[in-house]
Amino acid sequence: MDNPKRLLFIEDEGYVIARVDEILGKFPQFEIIRTDKAKDAKALLEEGPFDIIITDIYIEGVSGLELLYKARKANKDACVILITGIDNTDLAAKALKEGALDFVIKPPGLERLANILKLITLVKL
Repeated sequence: MDNPKRLLFIEDEGYVIARVDEILGKFPQFEIIRTDKAKDAKALLEEGPFDIIITDIYIEGVSGLELLYKARKANKDACVILITGIDNTDLAAKALKEGALDFVIKPPGLERLANILKLITLVKL
């Protein structure tokens, strides 16, 4: 693929990183950049737009909603997927209202991530 879609994966929990990396391995069309630090995530989002952002709802030092805002400011068409261990419908509703594509509960919801990414590739690529 000449123009790979840029994907930023922001997560700091080892088991989630391992599982999502396994899922991302099935998508060679993405240029994947990973970080587990809030400062690095903010800097990456300011350096240039990403097509897809997968982020935890909370990384020490930043909320996923703040990262959602930064990502959508850099690229209004960015697909932002928030992942969290907290099953909170109010938070999910707020994230979706703010422009998130989806809100995934970990660990069981991580299985849905592959389907969401497949859908994005069909629609966006």
